[in-house]
Amino acid sequence: MAGKYSERFFNIFYLTRRFSELCGADVIKNDYKICWKTGAIFLLINFAIAFTFYTNYVEVIVNGNYYNLLKSASILGTGLQGYTKLINILLQQKSLRFLYQEITEIYEIYELKSTAYKDCLRYSITLVKKLLSTLLTLIVITTLIIIGIPVFMLIFLDTRIEIMPFKIPYIDIETDIGYYVTFVVHTISVFFGGFGNFVIDSWLFIFAAHVPLIKNILKCKFDELDKILEANPKDVEKSRAPLKDIFEWHQKYMLFCKIIKEAFFWVIFVQVGTEFFGIISTIVCIFLGIWPPAPAYLLYLFAMFYSYCSLGNIVEVSNDDVTLIIYDSCWYNLTASEQKMVLIMLRESQQATGISIGGVSPLSMSTALQLTKTVYTLSMMLKEFLN
Repeated sequence: MAGKYSERFFNIFYLTRRFSELCGADVIKNDYKICWKTGAIFLLINFAIAFTFYTNYVEVIVNGNYYNLLKSASILGTGLQGYTKLINILLQQKSLRFLYQEITEIYEIYELKSTAYKDCLRYSITLVKKLLSTLLTLIVITTLIIIGIPVFMLIFLDTRIEIMPFKIPYIDIETDIGYYVTFVVHTISVFFGGFGNFVIDSWLFIFAAHVPLIKNILKCKFDELDKILEANPKDVEKSRAPLKDIFEWHQKYMLFCKIIKEAFFWVIFVQVGTEFFGIISTIVCIFLGIWPPAPAYLLYLFAMFYSYCSLGNIVEVSNDDVTLIIYDSCWYNLTASEQKMVLIMLRESQQATGISIGGVSPLSMSTALQLTKTVYTLSMMLKEFLN
């Protein structure tokens, strides 16, 4: 393992960039340009969505199979997420580069400072590794199960089922070649859908996980200032430089949080919204027994739903901690003019808002609990209606 924290962060983030390169969306490059792989992924998403609507027309309007709408609603959300994330990553590439460069600079600067700062970096690296490992493991397992169940049923039960609830026009799935062509297209869609979503999900997780790092470094800076003020109370010459550094760092914290909220606003809104409806549809599919891979997909939806909400909690808790850090400092040992600087930071921290779901509701675990209750209620109502 690399010795420097900046190198460790680079290696961790490079893993996500390998997946983004596969999708033609490595916007972290300063000279990034849209390539054929970007267009191919864009077309794949559009075709998958178009084929889903085509299949619903055939199944619902022509054949009268209204249950197919439930399967489509379950999986269509992932397609919309991928569509939104691909467009968002192209539109927000400057912001994503800025966040990456800011984090890299923090590691490069503070890995050379005292042990207290190094402890903050170590904690941050550990947190990021846990988040990415959990996310990648979840996607790999879900992908293998969704693809593996049809393979298992084909080999051992001689039963053909579709991986995804869409058919390709002019391809007869009842024939051998038609089924295998559809199977390959479904497999490709699941692979790029899962790992394509992983790219932007992992970047959001990484960036949000570094909000506590900036907060912890702010705490270290205040601790150093407190020691100076205890030894030299109301000494402007001693406190001017560290207080100015703290003020600028607090502005960096506020800007970092603001850019995360703006850069991922639509991603979070679409992600949580589609997962909410996807969970309801998938639960009903399980009750009706119309889609064998549904339990694995439900696990994925719930895990991602709560993961996103927990990220909002991380930012919310960090904002509260920053307010306490400022309030608990030895501000009373500063001069009147310096206390005004602390008051400005305190006021901004008290007015700080966390990440929201489309500006409607805060992204937090309390919101997740409320939505889960709603999911249960609507699922039971829909089940009774269909029965």
